[in-house]
Amino acid sequence: MLLVQLFTLSVLLVIGWEDLRSRSVHWFWFPVLAVAFMAIRLIQGDTWPAIGLSGALSISFLLIQLLLVSLYFSLKARQWVNITAGLLGWGDVLLLFCLALYLPLLNFIAFYVASLVLILLGWIVWRRRPAGEKTIPLAGLQALLFAAVLITGGLYPDFALTNETVLLSWMTTWM
Repeated sequence: MLLVQLFTLSVLLVIGWEDLRSRSVHWFWFPVLAVAFMAIRLIQGDTWPAIGLSGALSISFLLIQLLLVSLYFSLKARQWVNITAGLLGWGDVLLLFCLALYLPLLNFIAFYVASLVLILLGWIVWRRRPAGEKTIPLAGLQALLFAAVLITGGLYPDFALTNETVLLSWMTTWM
């Protein structure tokens, strides 16, 4: 288990490094990451049907989100806009699909929203610098954030990423 987790962390770090360095990621890292994520879930005792259902729900949410963003920009431009042609890179989309295979729906939504907010706020501060980059390496930054989340999950066993009960319990406590 530890070797698979270390390998997964390594892949996330490589994705982060490549995207930060060149604003692109070699495509083969994403299938490798997806397989590593599914291997971790299987080692943890999840079944293929559970992984499939969880992945289908998270991917459905992601597809709806991408469709709504496409519709928004298309209505704004008064013509169909392909968001992967300049607004959102394929690496960003593929990383989100990989994360959707690993995280259950609520945890996926929580990470997705939190990572977008943190990255946007961080990028606004960074961009104020005179030589600031105009594009956001979203996949790379999300990969690095998720690597930090995985490390945190390893240090705190009660922080189970593939179990929504921790998030649900936390939400009911605060609401």
